[in-house]
Amino acid sequence: MKRAWVVVATLLACAVGPAGAQPQPVPQQARDPFNGQLGSIEIVRPPAEAARLARLMGDALDGLQPQRPGRLDTYVVSIGFWGDAVFENEARQAGEILGDHLGAEGRTITLTAGGHPQRTFPAATPGNLSAAIGHIGSLIDPNEDLVVVFLTSHGANDGSVGIRENNRINSAIRATHLRDMLNAANIRNRVVIVSACFSGAWVGPFVDDNTVILTAAQHDRTSFGCQPQREWTFFGDALFAHGVRDRDESLLAAFDSAKVLIERWEREQSLTPPSNPQRYVGTRGGELLRQAERSAR
Repeated sequence: MKRAWVVVATLLACAVGPAGAQPQPVPQQARDPFNGQLGSIEIVRPPAEAARLARLMGDALDGLQPQRPGRLDTYVVSIGFWGDAVFENEARQAGEILGDHLGAEGRTITLTAGGHPQRTFPAATPGNLSAAIGHIGSLIDPNEDLVVVFLTSHGANDGSVGIRENNRINSAIRATHLRDMLNAANIRNRVVIVSACFSGAWVGPFVDDNTVILTAAQHDRTSFGCQPQREWTFFGDALFAHGVRDRDESLLAAFDSAKVLIERWEREQSLTPPSNPQRYVGTRGGELLRQAERSAR
């Protein structure tokens, strides 16, 4: 069990220093305490808090509207996996922006690891993520609907993304975990957006015709702006706030603009090496994304 804490401890380095950069390599034997499966080390909540958060999750799932036959419906899952305010702020605002941009009002769910004194969102646990994806999988028509998943957290140089809630939950999720979860739920048409250091490692596992994948950095680079007091990370700010919301760009055009803007911010603050955000756009996934954007206007 101690090995799992080593994995999470390495992720903490993202919050240290002006660049919010990532840590030194983790020993190989410490990287995967769950033998390739998605799990977590968790301290149980007090009963009243556990009951309240269980109701939050149940209400969030029950509030998702069913798909409409013969129409492209988009569902959004926005997740802040680390218990700092910056990640809760980013998950909340990204969910709102994506919901409006893609016509996914009533079909958006936000999970966070906290970050503010009063918890208003269901907890960002591996179990709740699986439940959200499973429920959405039961609502959609897999042939015509689109599911967008946004993750924001600290990332480690082995490609994993940290899950941590104020020393109560410790875990990490890999690209293959999310890919396999989506596949098991029969969610074939998907957009996956990852705001974390080293998140370019997520591109390869999602390369197929039905998928769009956008990441904050290439596989061997840190991303920036993850200090707890910030409203957004660099990537979330440039992509969602500046591109999609303020300039009303398409998501892919906003990504291209975000790369230029992030490069400028990094140069102005002498942050090196540059994060170099990455993208892959499958033919069908890209077309469904563009269709969803047109339908929402």
